[in-house]
Order: sequence, then structure tokens, then C-alpha cells
Amino acid sequence: MKTLLDLKVGETAIVVKMSGGFHMQVQLKNLGFHEGVTLILAKKSVIGGPLMVTVNGSNVAIGRGIASKILITPVEYTTEEAHETNSAHGAAK
Repeated sequence: MKTLLDLKVGETAIVVKMSGGFHMQVQLKNLGFHEGVTLILAKKSVIGGPLMVTVNGSNVAIGRGIASKILITPVEYTTEEAHETNSAHGAAK
């Protein structure tokens, strides 16, 4: 199974599962991450550092350790369609 670290900039994915402790999962849910949400990898440094992820219309910085615990499935559509999907689920643009 792929993790958020496996995405390339601009790719879209759906969160399948978040492993890790209770507090980490609560923090991620407070940031908009939950199973079934569509996200887009907005920025990824080549030499390490956090990832910038667009989730529910907001940009969120996620450390690589946490990103490695977010299991995803890539989707094969454009970022505009992903925004429309998030809007259909009640997310703000």
C-alpha cells in the first residue's frame, strides 16, 4: 500500500487509513484528514522537510514521519475534479 510520501507533486489521492497513535490521529482529523478524503500533494522538497498537502481546500504542512503513516490510493483525475469532489462532500474551496 502506498503512503503520502509516495505521491509526486500535483498528484491526487484518497486517504485509505491512518496508522499511528491516538493523539496523532486526532491531530490529523483536526487538520481535515480522515478516511475517504481526497487530497493533493502541493509541494515536496527533494532534500527532506515537510510536505504541503491540500485537503478540503486548505494547505497543510505534514512532517515526513506523519506522512509515512497516512496510507493512500492514488486517483487518476485532474486537480480541478478533485476540488469538485471535495466540494460535493461539503468542503470549502
